[in-house]
Amino acid sequence: MTCDHVLEIVEAIAAGDIEVDKARRAHFETCPRCASTLASARRLETMLTARAKPKAPDGFTQAVLARIRQEQWQSEERVDRLFNVAIVIALLLVVGSVIALTNVDAAIGAAGTLWGMVARASGQAVSAAAPVFLTYVAAIGLLMSALVMWWWADRRVSL
Repeated sequence: MTCDHVLEIVEAIAAGDIEVDKARRAHFETCPRCASTLASARRLETMLTARAKPKAPDGFTQAVLARIRQEQWQSEERVDRLFNVAIVIALLLVVGSVIALTNVDAAIGAAGTLWGMVARASGQAVSAAAPVFLTYVAAIGLLMSALVMWWWADRRVSL
C-alpha cells in the first residue's frame, strides 16, 4: 500500500464511507504523513457534521422538478421530430417504389437518363481538371510541408 493509494481515499475513510482494512491500518500506523492527513480529514468531517445544514430556498424543489420535466419534454420532442422525419422518408420511398413498380419502363428510362447525365458531368469534370492536376498536387504538397513545419516549430517551442 502506497501513500498515493491511501491519500486518494482518505476523505472517504474520514466520512465513514470506506472501512479501514488491515493493509490501510498498517500504512496509517507506519506513515506519519498519511496518519496526519487522516486526522485532519476526520477533524474537518467532524466540524462539517456539527454545522447546521442550510435550508433550501422556497420553491427550490418545485423549480428543479419543473426544469427536469421541461428538459425531458424537450428531449422527447426531438425524438418525435426525428421519428416523424424518418416516417416521411419511408413513406416517400414506398410511394416511389410503388410508382416505379407500376411503370417499370419509365423508371428504367429515368434511371438510364440520370446515369448518362452523371457520366457526362463526371467526364467533363475530369477533362477540365486534367490539365491543372499537377498544379493541384504541387499545391497540396506545399500546403502539407508548411503544416508539417508549423507542427514541428510549435512542438519545439512547447518543449
